[in-house]
Amino acid sequence: MSQSQARHLGRRCQWLTLKPKAGGGLGMTICSRCEALVSCYVDLGLKVVTKDPEKFSLHDQNHKVLVLDSGTLMAVLNKSILPETFFVLASHLSSACENGSPILLAVADGELCLCCEQDKSADQPSLLLKKRKLRHLAIQHEADQQPFTFYRAMVGSWNTLESAMHPGWFISTSCNPGEPVRMTNQPGIKNTIEFSFEQVCEAKTGPAKSEKKILDLYNQSEPMEPFLFYHVQTSTASVFESLAGP
Repeated sequence: MSQSQARHLGRRCQWLTLKPKAGGGLGMTICSRCEALVSCYVDLGLKVVTKDPEKFSLHDQNHKVLVLDSGTLMAVLNKSILPETFFVLASHLSSACENGSPILLAVADGELCLCCEQDKSADQPSLLLKKRKLRHLAIQHEADQQPFTFYRAMVGSWNTLESAMHPGWFISTSCNPGEPVRMTNQPGIKNTIEFSFEQVCEAKTGPAKSEKKILDLYNQSEPMEPFLFYHVQTSTASVFESLAGP
């Protein structure tokens, strides 16, 4: 796509903005409704401005956490178990205020998106994990996003997640630990639909200056001694002695 074509599309579409960059060339901001234009940023060397997903772990009212087990979301008792990290982005699906905020959720580093679809065998909606990248889903049309969109609403200090595709159906956990997360339209003691979203804080520590890939050591000009060790095998153990200092 040429720059003139991009400018032409920019004039026609109110969701696309082209701005000159200080160092020359064009910078582009694309609304999620213009995913058809995303491919042009490769030709023009432009960047699509996308908000990073928020990261949370989900806990239900019965002290269970949500984990990913062999491709299935499970609710297990919170006993020294590392919860699954949920990646969350806002959906641009329209919403009435009382429904809550429309969001998209994914697990497995944003590679598996939560989806609510009709289960023909059970004749009711079911919760699925579909192999879709969250960032790609966030720039799809509203109709494509709808099965993946959930309305996050506050109930006191808790959150509910209602399907946009199937109103009245909520993400829920069983009262029994170790069962799959599911959809329900009958919240109550047996089906918990209220969750807490706990922010996942990642340590922002970069690699140590001495951290290197092994193959890179063979191509460097600096001394290798700090990375080398003598391996001495004894009858009962292995001993590693540094070359840099005995």
